[in-house]
Amino acid sequence: MNECNECKGTGERVVECHTHDVLLKQPCYCVLWEERLKEELAIKIAKVLSEKISLERMSLCMASLIVEKHYKEEESNRALEYSVEHGNAEYLMNWAIM
Repeated sequence: MNECNECKGTGERVVECHTHDVLLKQPCYCVLWEERLKEELAIKIAKVLSEKISLERMSLCMASLIVEKHYKEEESNRALEYSVEHGNAEYLMNWAIM
């Protein structure tokens, strides 16, 4: 992502409201547009993966990513082991994006 000239990467831009003589924070449309493009790309990738790769293979890839990312941290290992023992799939998915 290139840094936006309007918001300097904060996602908000300051705009003058001449009617009320105040400054307002508004969402930066450049950043919102880039987020939308990223989301569209993620949806396209998900569609290709769901059509071309088996659930087992995708699960193994996701599990490998989680382990590779968090294996060196002892506390993370314990939390992952606990989640596996109790079948907490939502919690495990969150570990993939952490």
